[in-house]
Amino acid sequence: MGPSLVRLAVLVLATLALLPSCSEPQYKYVRNTEARTAFRVPTPWTVFDESTISGVDTANDTPDNVDWLVGIDADPAPQLGHLFPTSYATDYPQGIAAVLTLTGESRDGASLGALRNLIVPVDQIGDEVGTDAVRMLAYDDAMVRDGYRGLHMVVQVQATALASATSAEGGPGFLASDYVQMNQIALLDDSTEHAYIFALLCSADCYSRNRSDIESAIDSWTVLP
Repeated sequence: MGPSLVRLAVLVLATLALLPSCSEPQYKYVRNTEARTAFRVPTPWTVFDESTISGVDTANDTPDNVDWLVGIDADPAPQLGHLFPTSYATDYPQGIAAVLTLTGESRDGASLGALRNLIVPVDQIGDEVGTDAVRMLAYDDAMVRDGYRGLHMVVQVQATALASATSAEGGPGFLASDYVQMNQIALLDDSTEHAYIFALLCSADCYSRNRSDIESAIDSWTVLP
């Protein structure tokens, strides 16, 4: 190979080496500096900040003080309505990240059971509908992360059972073939004054397609001492 060809080959290799650094980042980081909390999600996913979602009507049993709340929507056409839909068996991952200050009754009731049912009432659905309506795929209620204690779980819940359990007028759900799958981590500080929650969910089929991104996001949940 002549000198000119050698120089050309070196130039091509150098150019190829620079290409990844010029591409769009694979993840974006979301932080709350006051609560020293952070996580990451795939760059195409939309994150709604607290000021944007403050007008959305959420669950009736909202904990005392929400210090931080963001919504996550992986739909290519993101909408606030996707965060609190009428059906949770969505085609794209959705979820919330929140930091709560616990006082009064919410602090007294900050048990593992309360954390387990904070986003999805899995115990209520299991009691009212039956064990077939809830599939606990992974569960660890003795986890310690970043010096905080709490639980991590991956659960499937029948979509119709969840819809009726979270409806003000609905009764017990009934058996269905479609499931919602949720990955949730919930942590408490030593004084049980703050709770740190991150959850992502969608239909079981959606979860299977997006498993890597969902698990990577949940694993990134960080709360510094």
